[in-house]
Amino acid sequence: MPVLSDDPAGLAILATVSLVAAVINTMAGGGGLLVLPLLMALGVSPASANGTMRVGVLAQNITAVVAFGRHGLGDLRLVARLLPAMIVGAVAGAALATHLANELLRPVFGVVLVLWAVALVVRPGRFFTPATEPRAPRWWAQLASLAIGGYGGFLQAGVGFPLMALLITGLGHPAVRGNAVKVGLVLGFTLVSLPMFAAAGQVLWLEGLALAVGGALGGWIGAAWQVREGAGVVRWFVIVAVALSGAMMVTGW
Repeated sequence: MPVLSDDPAGLAILATVSLVAAVINTMAGGGGLLVLPLLMALGVSPASANGTMRVGVLAQNITAVVAFGRHGLGDLRLVARLLPAMIVGAVAGAALATHLANELLRPVFGVVLVLWAVALVVRPGRFFTPATEPRAPRWWAQLASLAIGGYGGFLQAGVGFPLMALLITGLGHPAVRGNAVKVGLVLGFTLVSLPMFAAAGQVLWLEGLALAVGGALGGWIGAAWQVREGAGVVRWFVIVAVALSGAMMVTGW
């Protein structure tokens, strides 16, 4: 049952953090690494937090796709080539996540957050440095898409980073255009994974609505900001937030 129904302050916090997270997600990635531990800190079970956060993700990527589209960015052909494999992976990942016990999900989520923090600190440039020129996706890109979809279906939080590595470093797209493709891909497989969590009873809709309000606004702001300024300004903020959140979840704080 909803744990924040009688807590307007908690819902307001969710909406505010969702706005910030959506800006981060649209600019670079990792915003979900803030929302997931926040939901759990507010009393939402790991399983329901994992499902509920996707409502905000859906809203932020809808507005981000629209905002990028207004500037002629994105690549529908590339989305169409990569999305089927991601959807297959997302279905498998979501099926696994919805059948794991909360006692197992909490340490798994904590370890994943810490690993992302280490990856970002050690070599953050891998997610932001394009190859010499764009190239067409081949078999390895399809395998990567399958794996990324599996991760996104299972956890969602942090999925923007491997997507950026694939689109920018792997396929050679400039950062802004790569992120425009990224939000289209995330929107596509979230439309598939979210109903699976809802069917499993792992979506709290009131909390999800609060996340959607902030996420929709943040997705629009993040896309517009990125077109104007670029994605690097939020990178170190994300690193610190991921490290702290992961350490808290691993230690049980």
